[in-house]
Amino acid sequence: MTCRTGAIYLALMLGPASIASAQISSVSSTSDTSYVLLLDHDFSGPGERIQVFLQNGQVYRAELNSANASLEIRGVERTIQAPHIYPFLSMETPSGTTLLEIYPEKDALYEIRSREIGGDQLPTRLRLYRDVAASSRREYVRANQAWEIGLELAGGWHSGFAESSTTPAIGDDPTGGTDVEGCFTARGAAPSSRLRMCVFGLGYQSQHGARSILWIYAEPRFRLLGAGGVDHSGWEIGPLFRFGVGMISASPATPVVIAPGAFIARDLRNASHQGGWTLQASYSRSFYKGFPRAIGAEPATPRGHRLSLGIGWYR
Repeated sequence: MTCRTGAIYLALMLGPASIASAQISSVSSTSDTSYVLLLDHDFSGPGERIQVFLQNGQVYRAELNSANASLEIRGVERTIQAPHIYPFLSMETPSGTTLLEIYPEKDALYEIRSREIGGDQLPTRLRLYRDVAASSRREYVRANQAWEIGLELAGGWHSGFAESSTTPAIGDDPTGGTDVEGCFTARGAAPSSRLRMCVFGLGYQSQHGARSILWIYAEPRFRLLGAGGVDHSGWEIGPLFRFGVGMISASPATPVVIAPGAFIARDLRNASHQGGWTLQASYSRSFYKGFPRAIGAEPATPRGHRLSLGIGWYR
């Protein structure tokens, strides 16, 4: 009984210890493989450069053993876009180490040299790692992009139109006016997604000699041409279609606008995260319904042209 009891106590004592040891070993193994060392180099001479191959879609972390240090990275082929470089920490570390994150846009051979921020080359030691976990997250985000939401502000010009569903008299030529509008927007972020749209917009339309109109509208847009990049800038061109309902002060009329058109947009995206800025120009041909019509008068559909320039922000 004594031997058996002793064996049980020994098992109870060693069991948790062995489990803890296995967990520590597992965490250690994960930690060891989270960062893969690619390069360990001491910069010492002026103009010294080294070459390393970096992959698009991967995230690299650079460790410099000097404060106020940075890296200058460029492609061996000068046509290659330089990688995006961001500070990993917003404050200086106690050891005086500088940590940077590097996001390449192309699979290519790059030249690297160290430099002081805002200054000349700085002698320092560089350790370059591939961040396995961050690279996996970046690849996952690229493959599983969610919708981006944002806000667009725009202004423009529209040709004059009669605020009446009656054929205008000969010589009656309405004067054009201006548009100011804002819109809550959404767009598909995946490369395969071609849809972007104004989900809910408010616009103020004025023209000389006529009452102003407040519009509530929606405007889907479809990309026909252009690369729908996930983490790089690009152009988009395609058709749009606007539908809106208007309100006129001190008037029972409820006008409706239907406006097919086209847009061109420049997306300014950031490599480190979703979203970014958008610059956009658009043209549409507007057809109006719902204006009052005189009894016995010949019906007509007012129509006009509209040009707009806008800026948007997405996240």
